[in-house]
Amino acid sequence: MTLRFIGFSLFFSLFPAGTAMAAVDPVLLNLVMPDAKVLTGIQVDQSVASPFGQYILSQMQPGDTGFQKFVAATGFNPTRDLQQILAATGTTTPNHDNVLILGRGTFQPAQIGTAALAAGGTVTQYKGLGILTGPEQHSNGSLAFLDSTTVVLGDISLVQAAIDRRIAGSSFSGSLAKAAQAVSATNQAWFATATPLSDFLNGKLSGNLGNVSQGNLLQSVTAASGGVMFGSTTITLTADAVTSSNQNAQALVDVLRFLASMIQGNANNPAATSLLDTASIMANGAVAHLSLVVPEQQAEQLFMPGAGKPKMKKLAQAQ
Repeated sequence: MTLRFIGFSLFFSLFPAGTAMAAVDPVLLNLVMPDAKVLTGIQVDQSVASPFGQYILSQMQPGDTGFQKFVAATGFNPTRDLQQILAATGTTTPNHDNVLILGRGTFQPAQIGTAALAAGGTVTQYKGLGILTGPEQHSNGSLAFLDSTTVVLGDISLVQAAIDRRIAGSSFSGSLAKAAQAVSATNQAWFATATPLSDFLNGKLSGNLGNVSQGNLLQSVTAASGGVMFGSTTITLTADAVTSSNQNAQALVDVLRFLASMIQGNANNPAATSLLDTASIMANGAVAHLSLVVPEQQAEQLFMPGAGKPKMKKLAQAQ
């Protein structure tokens, strides 16, 4: 249970984002597998400072006994102790066997190890480091603390390979590394891939988007990146698709504008219509660019429509 909870906490932290922009940690980046296809990152340590982050936290159950027991047993509170998360996958179809999660923060390795063993986990020594593995047949894999500020989580073979790269002083470089460094410098939560978009979406689209894929337009997208920037009153989402030519970039922009107009014409979805009024879709050479500005309060309604404002205000006053 302990390792599963830790893994869930790390992975879940990829979703709420922080307010402070900071490029991807080079220590974490250099632990990524050399054949990585997709990188996803987030600056976590300032998440409670953003209005949206505060709202998400206010809708959680602060009195959850399971979470409180987990924190007491491990000394690890993901809302307090995590600074940055980087997830990497070596394929275009991520699953628990090929996703490597890297974290920076403040950890208590000895206490977490003791709690994991008490819960039925096991520890395997590998090149001077202990790798913790949960007792569950379908657990979230294994984890190892490289030091008190760096954790590696994933399938045990991925964890061992990351340890090897740490010992060897490996560096992760190339187009994906450059894309990650660029997009992470201007966003709190971000993703980057240097793999053709068609590799991810092949056979997964239908309708108009399926026709786009069949027409080879998505095959012209050779790389993509995007991110989320949390402000005091707005949330800005951006995405860039690098295509093989200026003409393909413009064609992709035309398709996106057409789809946006279809959504705006849907009277049953006024929220989406108002959001798309702020969207900017344009081509810049061979790059198709999309940006969308969402008012923070509207984001609250979209992401957690069943939550109530009174609860949030009450918790804010209690703090």
